[in-house]
Amino acid sequence: MGDTGGLEIAKGTPNDDQHVVLVDPIDRYSALIVRGTILGTGLVGLALFFRHSRLFARFEKASHIPDEVMRKELQLKGKVREVLPSGVLKVEHQPIVNIPRVLSFRKSTEPGTLSVRLAGLDLSPAGAEFLTKDLRLQNKEVKFTVIKPSDDHSDTVDADVTLRKSVFSRTNLNVELIRKGYAKVPALTQADHMQALQTVPAYSRLVSRLLLSEKVAERRGVGVWQRDTWVESIAAYPSQISQMVKSSALTRFVVLVGLVSKDVAVSGYRLSQQLYQTLVVFCGYLLHFYRAFGNAVDKMTALYSSAKNKIAKR
Repeated sequence: MGDTGGLEIAKGTPNDDQHVVLVDPIDRYSALIVRGTILGTGLVGLALFFRHSRLFARFEKASHIPDEVMRKELQLKGKVREVLPSGVLKVEHQPIVNIPRVLSFRKSTEPGTLSVRLAGLDLSPAGAEFLTKDLRLQNKEVKFTVIKPSDDHSDTVDADVTLRKSVFSRTNLNVELIRKGYAKVPALTQADHMQALQTVPAYSRLVSRLLLSEKVAERRGVGVWQRDTWVESIAAYPSQISQMVKSSALTRFVVLVGLVSKDVAVSGYRLSQQLYQTLVVFCGYLLHFYRAFGNAVDKMTALYSSAKNKIAKR
């Protein structure tokens, strides 16, 4: 006839009564709805985990990189998409595990790139040309360890970058540029460089390695270290040795011991002054108490003598 609205009529013989049975249509699909809800919730949770987990994170700006990555010196990987004339690498970061596109919630656009500067060196124009033409870094895979945010660019990071040339061959770009004379280690007169040496252990270790390579390049006279005479070569040794000594771990340890000893001595002197002042105050109170005690003894002696004299007169 028409829609019975969830009613089922059980028909019998003409002499039998008609029985009306009420059937709730929701009961037919309740189990399916519950299962679908649980499955959908699980998929949403899984998608959120994929999106926010470090394993699947893709960094496109320096501000996206957590401080924990720098502090633990975690190694990242990516592809060099461009080398700027300043030597800054535009790297497309690749996450540890690529997230499925279904769960990525990303629009079908080109991924952004990180601005990565080679840490611990001042690059020459010949060095930028070496990266572009000789090494042909564009579209090559690199691994890099972010050391610190760049001092002069808020959206750039300083990193220790390694290029994989073959299965068994890897080249550290920072060391390679210094060794070939295409770059120099910043001078100790630069405030940002000195502050990073004192506060960032990874940067200090990298600079120590670069100084050894710089010494080799200077001795060979390659790149920016080319000299006209042997006199210039000899004259450069004192400043180079001085810089190596100042930035070495042993020198920094000696400086640290000196600072700690100075602080301990100053704290001990101040503590001794406080103890002396406390002792003087305590002695003053003790002297006052002793005088009061002496006066009390004198009064008691006088009272006793007076009482004794009265008894003797009687």
